[in-house]
Amino acid sequence: MSTSCQKMTHLFLLKDMPGHLAYLRDRLTTLDSRPALEPLYIGLFGSSGAGKSTLLNTILNKRFFLPVSGTRTCTSCQVHVSVCRSKHYEAKIFLLSDEDWKEEVRNLVTLLENRRENSEIDVDLEHAIKVLTAIYGEGADEKSYEDLMRTKPVITIPPSRVITLRSTEAEHLANELDPYIRNQDGLEGVESAGNSQCSEQMRLWPLIKQVQVTLPPSDLVPEGVVFVDIPGTGDANKKRNEMWKESILQCTSVWIVADVERVFGAAAHEIMVQEAIKACQVGKCSDITFVITKMDKIDVDEYLRSHPEASRDVSKRDAILGMKQDLKARMTRKLRERMQRNLPSDAEVLQKQELVFPVSAKEYWDRIDLRREDTEIIGLRAHIRRLYLDTKRSQLQDYMKEILAVFSLVDVYHSTHLSPNPSVNKDELDLFMSEKIQTLKKAIEVTFGHMDVPLISGVKSARTKYKRNIEEIFKKGETSSGFHRTLKAVCVREGVYVSRVFNRIDINNCLAEPIYAEIGVMFANIFRNQALTRTSLQTSINEFSEEIKDKLKDFGMVTNMDMSKLNFLKQEIDIIMRAIDREILLKKKAIYESLEWTIQTILLPCYKEAANIRGKDTCARIKATLMQNIELEVRKAMFEKAKERMMSQFQDLTEQITSKLSKDFLSMLGIAFCQNDQLMNALPDFQGECQEIQNLLSTL
Repeated sequence: MSTSCQKMTHLFLLKDMPGHLAYLRDRLTTLDSRPALEPLYIGLFGSSGAGKSTLLNTILNKRFFLPVSGTRTCTSCQVHVSVCRSKHYEAKIFLLSDEDWKEEVRNLVTLLENRRENSEIDVDLEHAIKVLTAIYGEGADEKSYEDLMRTKPVITIPPSRVITLRSTEAEHLANELDPYIRNQDGLEGVESAGNSQCSEQMRLWPLIKQVQVTLPPSDLVPEGVVFVDIPGTGDANKKRNEMWKESILQCTSVWIVADVERVFGAAAHEIMVQEAIKACQVGKCSDITFVITKMDKIDVDEYLRSHPEASRDVSKRDAILGMKQDLKARMTRKLRERMQRNLPSDAEVLQKQELVFPVSAKEYWDRIDLRREDTEIIGLRAHIRRLYLDTKRSQLQDYMKEILAVFSLVDVYHSTHLSPNPSVNKDELDLFMSEKIQTLKKAIEVTFGHMDVPLISGVKSARTKYKRNIEEIFKKGETSSGFHRTLKAVCVREGVYVSRVFNRIDINNCLAEPIYAEIGVMFANIFRNQALTRTSLQTSINEFSEEIKDKLKDFGMVTNMDMSKLNFLKQEIDIIMRAIDREILLKKKAIYESLEWTIQTILLPCYKEAANIRGKDTCARIKATLMQNIELEVRKAMFEKAKERMMSQFQDLTEQITSKLSKDFLSMLGIAFCQNDQLMNALPDFQGECQEIQNLLSTL
């Protein structure tokens, strides 16, 4: 089919085509260059040391492929892992750009300022020192930003900012890859090892932005599934933190991975669950899965304490299986309750039966107390395959329909050549479609208008709660004499900083959160694609599409339109509407994030002022500056401006939808009713290919 598309593209390009046929040429070129099946991203999202890499290794059936450790965090960057049609194991290590690295150095130097004003050395400070030392050598943390920019790095940085590793053996690539992705916060023992190449690899960790690993084909994991190992709850580096947020929204499935000993009560899990729910509201996510790792840690005594009714001679296996059932039930209930507060009650993710998987990767390999089927690793693989098949079936159907539309147009030209229809005046169709697009515009405006009430309520709530919410952030550092450094880092990074001591601090989101709490359900309802309601955008779009198709059917009967032309029009309408769906998916993220973005933009001068505070009582003065400026901006209608910005984004989307429909329908009608037959002799007969594709579609 790809060969046919190429051949057709070349034929069209060889001719002096009328302007309206350039649309068809572009369609062919796009189809030929675009992959039929886009990757399915599954994000493994969890705290440091939760066992994400161990879990991923086990799913891939490669026990020690990615670096693992039972005592500390191992993965220092985001890692993408997939299988492909290659005999080699390959890894590409992408480094931060020169511009991004300079910004990071400037931020680290700011964090290190005035560090001797108190004796407390926290983890964030130690990390900053290690980052600069790794790249610039001993004493780098004592230098100014300008001095560091003049200092030659002690390691070799490839000009391409990409390092490629390749091997025919998994173990060999794993050994080569280990120094790049294993967390190297401490470089103790590197120099004494006497291996300068290893030392350089281990020193590169602060520069690594992302690692992409591909494995040869596997019977266990389908090609096209990309696992994204997402460390922690963000990254102190601004660029990696942006990637952290983008990756979550890109995922079709988000797995929240938690150690069995920290499954309840961990503050980080709340952040992860909220981000996963946001991915359902704003991104591509349709599946949230909670994976409880290290179930083999459960012992008999612990089980008996929580189950006094159990037999005293219960086996280790029975204890683990009993705790698995308890944890599964409790966590499923908690996760459902959390999602129901933010998503419509009939949201796709809430209809799934399997939300929680308690697993043991160790027992999968060792099989001391559990059988492999008891570890739920096999169940997770089946879960992946179901997601894959559902997603790929939908993608393949869409892609095939686009190809069929091209073949249908070829059929139109052949039919016109063999039995020309009388010239048809399409003015009636032009007028009808223009009127229906305007009707759709009004319907969309009504749909988006439903956001006004929850936004007003959210603004009111935000005005009431902003002081308390900001004070909650300030309370995090009440017992830390070095909290001023963290606050300064927050301000330098425009309100967002991921601290190793205080976790994720996001003032912009903190201020916007009461508004998000009010609009969440309505926002998700408007943009839902299943179980549609009258307030769903997709309802109006579907009604519009059906009315257009009905009109074309009636018009075809009245004008005795050729069936091949009518089929082309119907298929083209579906393609145009799917393109609209993709536009909406991209735009809704910008709409949702506009609240935080507006607040951040308004507070930028405030952050800059607070970041420049130095000297005595720095922490108190930064807090006072932040609070005073936030209070001032609230009085100057900061939250109201955020609301108006979001409503403006909704209006932009309305215009974007209707403008695109007007343009695409005009092009569609121009092509369908073209009387030009100059290409007829050049086009081959694609009847066989059309029938083949139709047969394939009928089996899906």
